Amino acid sequence: MSADRVASAKPGAGADATLNGADDAAVLDAAIRWRIKLQYNKADASAWRAFDVWLGASPAHALVWERLQALSARLQRPAMDMPPEAAAQILRQTGTAQALRSRRKALMSLGVLAAGGWMAWQARDAQLVQHALADVATSRGERRRVVLPDGGTLVLNTDTAVNIRYGDLARRITLLAGEVYLISGSDPLSRPLFVETRDGQARALGTRYRVRQWDEASEVSVDEGMVAMLPRDGGDAAGKTLQAGESARMTRQKVFSAGPIDTRVMDGGAWVEGALSVRDMPLAAFLQELSRYHGAIECDPAVARLSVSGVFQLDDTHKVLALLRQILPIEPQSGRLWWGGRVTRVRARA
Repeated sequence: MSADRVASAKPGAGADATLNGADDAAVLDAAIRWRIKLQYNKADASAWRAFDVWLGASPAHALVWERLQALSARLQRPAMDMPPEAAAQILRQTGTAQALRSRRKALMSLGVLAAGGWMAWQARDAQLVQHALADVATSRGERRRVVLPDGGTLVLNTDTAVNIRYGDLARRITLLAGEVYLISGSDPLSRPLFVETRDGQARALGTRYRVRQWDEASEVSVDEGMVAMLPRDGGDAAGKTLQAGESARMTRQKVFSAGPIDTRVMDGGAWVEGALSVRDMPLAAFLQELSRYHGAIECDPAVARLSVSGVFQLDDTHKVLALLRQILPIEPQSGRLWWGGRVTRVRARA
């Protein structure tokens, strides 16, 4: 199987298809993942069969695939003047003359790395590449439990990507994005077990612990046992060991002071059981956390300070918003962002 097959898969199959607003982003994301996997990741026969099933499942899949192929074939220089989200919306347009002209503009505005390099539609699409190439990944709203080679368990939270490497000298889990909960297994070879982030590493010392990668730092919270934290650029002297019940954040240069795991406002580990557990949490902060599972949520400043308490199930975030509407004087409304993406706007009830 070669890249030629990627380029020739069912050309024109989606010519008469149309996309609806609810599903277009998901179809585009799936198409990007398939292209990366098939062209750049040495897909095997089972992957090609799975792709054929996906491609034939809907005319919309074939339509988006055809447009993605056309775009990828003509891209020649790095992105300069068009936001990636706007170009993505062009891909979703129907085949009108105006859409074709817009698409030509997109071809001149977007780019991929030369010589068969990775597709990079900046920000959001770079993350799609990262997720597509990770050993294990979850999409928004998804959680996943993985049994590790040593019998341990790794739980992935929403929108998370990890690589798992068990070598002769060490067991390494690289957290590329998101959040994980690790229950370490017993290794007959006594190899050290690490969770690594861009900021440093957290070595398990017979333990259960959680690691979350924030924009500005990585956070480690220990439920059982101990964890040795070491920042990437700080040297051995900058490391700290956390005991059960402790939490700390780490940048590339240092580990900040450890303290008790703070559950006064939010139980940061409740997601492992599929819940969001909060107490007197400001609505704006609650919605920001919920958006990790739901998608974009905007909170009107007029209701931002309303207090939220309770245990909310994460499997259906629309029900969470409906429940908030019952207990608070708010009105969640679905809308569109300027580039076409979906957003939920939470305002004061009239």
